[in-house]
Amino acid sequence: MLRIHFTARDLAGVAFAHHTALPISEAVMSLQVLRQSSVPLFRAWRRYVLERLPPHASLLGSLVPAAGWVPDFLTPSAPAFPGAGAFEAIRATPRERLTTDVRRLSAHRRPAAWVRQLADGDKEALDVVADTLAAYNDVAITPFADPMRAVLDADRAWRVETMARAGVGAVLAGLHPQVHWHEPVLELPALPGQGDIDFHLEGRGLLLCGHVFCGLRPRALLNDVDTPVLIYPPLRDLSANGLVSEPPRPRENAPKALTTLLGRTRAAVLHALAGPGGHTTTQLARHLGISPASASEHAAALRAAGLIVSLRQANTVLHTATALGTTLLATTHHSPA
Repeated sequence: MLRIHFTARDLAGVAFAHHTALPISEAVMSLQVLRQSSVPLFRAWRRYVLERLPPHASLLGSLVPAAGWVPDFLTPSAPAFPGAGAFEAIRATPRERLTTDVRRLSAHRRPAAWVRQLADGDKEALDVVADTLAAYNDVAITPFADPMRAVLDADRAWRVETMARAGVGAVLAGLHPQVHWHEPVLELPALPGQGDIDFHLEGRGLLLCGHVFCGLRPRALLNDVDTPVLIYPPLRDLSANGLVSEPPRPRENAPKALTTLLGRTRAAVLHALAGPGGHTTTQLARHLGISPASASEHAAALRAAGLIVSLRQANTVLHTATALGTTLLATTHHSPA
């Protein structure tokens, strides 16, 4: 079991990650999902990616095991994003950190010869890793960024609303069924092969970050260098059988779907869902003075058009406008009558 110990300062420093881009850690973790052919949630995504793998992609498999711990240098926290210098940060990884990560990786399996060269600070090997990861990210993450971002934004809105209503303790207690909050300690299942571990945040706080490809269980990225991060799977999206269930569709299909928006009530529903935190079906019905059945019907049409995302937690469904939905509202608001 992993036990994360909080001080009062750490509780005050709990924050939610909020990004306009997806961090490189999504690509790294998706390498593990790529090997899990039995998981239906990502079956279509896996088929799409396997048909388009970049050259030398097998090198990444030598660094990222099928399950469990991933070398820290592949998931830099600053900068964490492809467009903001994440690959440059990987290329600049100090030799000491490479040696430490490869040594930990070698404890579970014998590394390839080139990985041992990487541990010695081989610059050319590190450049190949960064270039290959960048090419893989372009195939596995970039085409799916919009639906992934919609789900993550809606999940964050749900949890921010929980924090505002019930406090940080409620957020930590409700992150995942396998996460248990016994103030001031947060308990998570340990990775395979690990015993009990106690990690003290020591005033650094904790960044909560939803990840589509983190798997079915939460994981913690904890070391003495980077910001402590707790990664968790987002709430389930009702609009698909999987979080990334289909290859990206051509943009020209969008206008046909948007024809479902005609009507004053449906526009009012979209406007209501563009506010902070979204609405449950019951709240939406009460807000607009319509029946819950009608609210559910309008939400289903907006969801089919890609203008809202609906996430389920237990018996409650939260509807939130997507970036496309808010953009449409802004365009409509500024259009001449």
